[in-house]
Amino acid sequence: MENDKRYFIAGLFIIVLSVGAILAFMWLAGSERRDDVLYRISFTESVSGLAVGEAVKYRGVEVGTVKSMALDATDPRLVEVSVSLRKQAPVKTDTKAMLKLKGITGGVFVELSGGSPNTEALLAATKAGEVPEIPSEKSSFTTAIDKLPMMIEKFSAVEDQAKKVLNDVGGLAAKVKEDPSVLLWGPKDSKPDKAETPRKTRPD
Repeated sequence: MENDKRYFIAGLFIIVLSVGAILAFMWLAGSERRDDVLYRISFTESVSGLAVGEAVKYRGVEVGTVKSMALDATDPRLVEVSVSLRKQAPVKTDTKAMLKLKGITGGVFVELSGGSPNTEALLAATKAGEVPEIPSEKSSFTTAIDKLPMMIEKFSAVEDQAKKVLNDVGGLAAKVKEDPSVLLWGPKDSKPDKAETPRKTRPD
């Protein structure tokens, strides 16, 4: 009977301790979220692969999460992404946002870069009541796709030039096969004329 009582007290103590730890964690998480700052980013490219709750990183260090995504009401070519960042995140007026791949999974996240030490904080530079907006720049993979048609055009030009050179070499090889002297004298049309022997004239 006494053993059962001790087991009951020990179990109750473990349960109370676990509940207390969970409540403390929730309180700390809630207080941290209250200090977060909401920023807006307008992307001119597709945000396919980005999801709500995805991480926002500053030079690889996680500083917040994606809160919402929607098309711009005034310009459907733009996608408005709202992000919640920690108050301590060094977001300056020259900070830029970019989409980055998470590897081979196809997912993307928001990467922040820039922010000179002597530059004013974006939050301080924003008027009261307005949501600070972080400028965006095209991702590296979108830039590469945009340049793809130009690269294909250049490759086609190089390919055409290579074909012309091969045709010229093939024509020359055929001429050499027919007349090996072409290597010494060039084509027949360019061979030097044999000097004509001057005729002797009788004296009058």
